[in-house]
Amino acid sequence: MTDDLKLVFHLRIDAGDYVNLYKGSVSEVITRTENGKVLRFPANLLRQFVDHDGVHGRFEISYDSHNKFRTLRRLSDPVDTNAQK
Repeated sequence: MTDDLKLVFHLRIDAGDYVNLYKGSVSEVITRTENGKVLRFPANLLRQFVDHDGVHGRFEISYDSHNKFRTLRRLSDPVDTNAQK
């Protein structure tokens, strides 16, 4: 059994906003978890999830018992309301 801390949060970052990471003007993401805690983490962790629309979805980040980053995974993609029309 692990003692990892797992936090779940939603993100909706448009591509135009995310490009600021590559320009160096943004180095971290600050958001709220589903249970209301403020979460800060390096923006470069999101690179694997960037597509032409930016970064969107529900995510889980985990830290070990020493608060060291372990994993970041997307739990679900955003619902595309246009796909069903």
